[in-house]
Amino acid sequence: MKELSKLLRKVIALQKQEEIIPKGSSVLVALSGGVDSVVLTHAMLELKNFFRVERLALAHFNHMLREEAEEEEEFCRRMAQELGLEIFVGRERVREVAQREGKNLEETARELRYSFLREVRRREGFDLIATAHHLNDLVETALIWLVRGAGLEGFLGFEPREGEIVRPLYRATREEILAFAKAKGLKWVEDPSNRDPSFFRNRIRLEIIPIFKEVNPNLEETFLRTREILKAEDDLLKRMAEKLYESLKDNECIRVAPLQKEHLALQRRVILRLTGGVSFSKVEQIRRLLSKGGEIDLGGGLRVVRKGRLLCLKKNG
Repeated sequence: MKELSKLLRKVIALQKQEEIIPKGSSVLVALSGGVDSVVLTHAMLELKNFFRVERLALAHFNHMLREEAEEEEEFCRRMAQELGLEIFVGRERVREVAQREGKNLEETARELRYSFLREVRRREGFDLIATAHHLNDLVETALIWLVRGAGLEGFLGFEPREGEIVRPLYRATREEILAFAKAKGLKWVEDPSNRDPSFFRNRIRLEIIPIFKEVNPNLEETFLRTREILKAEDDLLKRMAEKLYESLKDNECIRVAPLQKEHLALQRRVILRLTGGVSFSKVEQIRRLLSKGGEIDLGGGLRVVRKGRLLCLKKNG
């Protein structure tokens, strides 16, 4: 039972350090039927008194993408019944929605799943939604952002808590999750799409990460330590940029001359703060306006105008 207690210790340590689940909360657990969400459910049940959770329930979203989807839904219903937990089930023909809206299948599935979870949370009065994202997922997400191109914030991936979403397994590895499941004799369903190489995340997990782990078998823990260092530095830069922005602010504008004297990293962050967040290429275009007049169209009815001593965010028309 050593591995069992190791996973639970990580969940407990995360809660003690960050209190992602306030005492007295009602928590809706997202259950797919896969090993990660099954383990999350059992971990939450074992630690229910520790968390002082008032109400615990499950939510399953049927994407209706595969023949096995009906069996997975039934598995989740049976599991809820055996554990004595409420379960809320939603279903949507995700492929049809993706085709109709011209969107990526993965993106559409994620949007519809979270929309369902948030609707159940709102309708049924839950405080939080617990998802089974773990340390391996965090590494995969960071690598995806790195490949696609991202600043420090993108590379940091997701947090243990973001709004109403909490991730109790945040520091647990996939190996520890499997060890927990086997030690408890848990049953789960295997999603064959997790091995489909047409999904970019699967290629990262199945092809790229194993190469990295040949060099560093403790890749996940090493990444977590590196992330903690980078997160602290990102937090510092955010505070510095916010303080600078407030000192330069002039209504919907900022003063140009003092911004030009600041470090490049702070210039970029102040521009991001002014615009509410734009792409790196837009930031660089706007930064070039600091040394000359002109304007940049941001889309969405907004533009940035440099005129005289000010750089201003304006609405078109």
